[in-house]
Amino acid sequence: MGKAASTVSSLLCCPCRCLFCGVLSCLLSVLTCVLFSAGLVALILYLLFRPHIIRATAVSADLSAFTLTPRTWILLYNLSLAVQLHNPNSRIALHYLDVAARAYYEGQPLADARLPDLFQGTGETSSLKPQLAGDAPLVGGVAAAGFRREAAEGATFSLDVKISAHIKLSLWVITVPGPKTQIDCPVRIQRRNATDDDRPPPEFHPTECRVWF
Repeated sequence: MGKAASTVSSLLCCPCRCLFCGVLSCLLSVLTCVLFSAGLVALILYLLFRPHIIRATAVSADLSAFTLTPRTWILLYNLSLAVQLHNPNSRIALHYLDVAARAYYEGQPLADARLPDLFQGTGETSSLKPQLAGDAPLVGGVAAAGFRREAAEGATFSLDVKISAHIKLSLWVITVPGPKTQIDCPVRIQRRNATDDDRPPPEFHPTECRVWF
């Protein structure tokens, strides 16, 4: 009796089991086909356009003010920076949107600035020139100690300027959204004396910036 009931149960479940297996097999086949097609399209687009990451270089800088008030540890600063962006792509033009720059000292944020949108054709080199000025408190004694040390060592200060932008890619007549780009420029800049306003800024060594997404 038990054997007969088991046989009947197996026969009743078999259609459901076959249906489930068929649906699962179909879904796996569709998923495999979609992944293969997406990979093939990505490979064709890569071979067709050969995309390259932009290159960024801080080419000039002027630190006309960079002083720390005693006791209150308020940092007064005026920083001008010129960053060259090079688009190495021969078939992709770039639109930089929502461009913003922010300076950091000893890991602490200083001023930020909005920059105009930028269009960069294939193979072109363009400049971004953020002007960052204001005052900010240095939190903690470590940052203030770092300032005093660098001020005593020739008044050459280590700052970090970060630039962010949303990028759109122009592929012939098609424009598609691209990644959000971060440009990180760690620079060492000698402060210009307040009495030397008529003189050119101290020599600045161009510095390669890191580009990441």
